[in-house]
Amino acid sequence: MGLTLDDSALLRVRMRALGLDGNWLADAAGATGTVGTTDATGTTGTTGTTGTTGTTGTAGAADPADAADLAGAASAARARALVEHLFAVQGQDWRSSKWALGVRAPGLTAGDVTAALNAGTVVRSWPMRGTVHLVPAADIGWMQRLTNPRVLAGAPKRRAFLGMSDAALEHASEVSVAALTGGNSLDRTALSQVWTEAGIDWKPNWRYHLIWWLCQTGLTTFGPVPAAAGAAADPEPRLVLASEWIREPRELEGDAALVEFATRYVRGRGAVSRKDLASWAMLPAASAARGLSLAVEAGELVEGRRAAVTGAAGALWLSPEALAAAETGDGAASAATGWQLLPAFDEHLLGFSERSPQFDSAHLGSLIPGKNGMFLATVVRDGRAVGTWRRDPKTAALRVTPFAGERIDVAALAPEAARRAVFYGEPEPDLQLTAA
Repeated sequence: MGLTLDDSALLRVRMRALGLDGNWLADAAGATGTVGTTDATGTTGTTGTTGTTGTTGTAGAADPADAADLAGAASAARARALVEHLFAVQGQDWRSSKWALGVRAPGLTAGDVTAALNAGTVVRSWPMRGTVHLVPAADIGWMQRLTNPRVLAGAPKRRAFLGMSDAALEHASEVSVAALTGGNSLDRTALSQVWTEAGIDWKPNWRYHLIWWLCQTGLTTFGPVPAAAGAAADPEPRLVLASEWIREPRELEGDAALVEFATRYVRGRGAVSRKDLASWAMLPAASAARGLSLAVEAGELVEGRRAAVTGAAGALWLSPEALAAAETGDGAASAATGWQLLPAFDEHLLGFSERSPQFDSAHLGSLIPGKNGMFLATVVRDGRAVGTWRRDPKTAALRVTPFAGERIDVAALAPEAARRAVFYGEPEPDLQLTAA
């Protein structure tokens, strides 16, 4: 059955795979190719499991502007490679989803993440669970085809609740596609104005469902990000036609899609249970089990067990890279991670249904205070969540709150707060410790 992991080793493996132990860049270069380097022909890019993307430069002496362009392309490629490694990054909070990449890749900036979306290599859409994620553009289509049966099954009931007829849905879809055809992009407000001008008597509570439907069914996706202007200091990506924006979609179906989905999910999480995969993807348990089993047969994953957990609940599936990290003890969490400020909805917790190595469930009420699925941003020490943090909208100070019985060293968090400020191009914030 392979390696047996105690919770300390399990945490180490997960932090390594999640890109949170400081070793992601080295792993990416060794496992998937060269990240952000320039070859003799002047081509800068990222060589990954699905191909090579890059920007072609000029051999020989480089103009400073060309060098800047190459550096920007390399940084965007790093962002794309990280999304590709993690497979999907929760993105319902646009600002937080950018930091989910920045916290894992020192030197990356929010502008680099935006550049990856503008380059068409990363998109923001609904790949599974009815939840927005950042995903590799090439993967969104086949992911949705695999997971849509369960997700779309509840849509008619939702439309009935909203009072939306099938005819209204079809009409809105048609005029949306027509408005976006030809390389056009629209934000949510502009698209809803298109519906009004087409004579559709739509209700305000329809807009989210209509846009979700357009994206979930693969007609549209969120792609390019407009420049900040006026009140829109951090504008969201705009809607585009998926068929026009995504240049090289991958085509996977059936068992091939299951194997790819299981493999990519495990590689980005390290060590997971069957339930972890089924919950994360909202796939039937039998499909999750088949995907994992076929991935093991193909040599993509290996089996292991969680120490002191008997029966099926103790079965784990690991990536070979994670297995190597566990066996060598490389990248020990206590030495490599220290203190971190993770964003809301980070895969550190939401990537698993059973997250006890990273988090004590006794603090669930503090992590999700409204009991509404809105996970707060977390303060992490040596791989374990020890509190939450939030940015004060008025003062821009970061207010950190320890969980009951935990202690937060504000001074030790200062370098992470400074790194986050550089990522967003903001002044370094004050750190304030608050009571639970």
